[in-house]
Amino acid sequence: MKIDETLRKLEEITKRLEEEDLPLEEALHLFEEGITLAAKIKTELDQAKLKIQQVIQKAKDVFSLEDFDLQ
Repeated sequence: MKIDETLRKLEEITKRLEEEDLPLEEALHLFEEGITLAAKIKTELDQAKLKIQQVIQKAKDVFSLEDFDLQ
């Protein structure tokens, strides 16, 4: 499952958990599934961050990086 699909599924779970008529057993199951999906997303984002850092480190020898002036 791609990260955008995982995020959509997590949003669906969150909406379902916000419903007032949700039985406890189902709520616990959805909560567990949501925690698992959130951990997967965090792992994928951490891997992407590491890859970006590696690319930037390689580029330092070729390019000079400057902060954007947002003002």
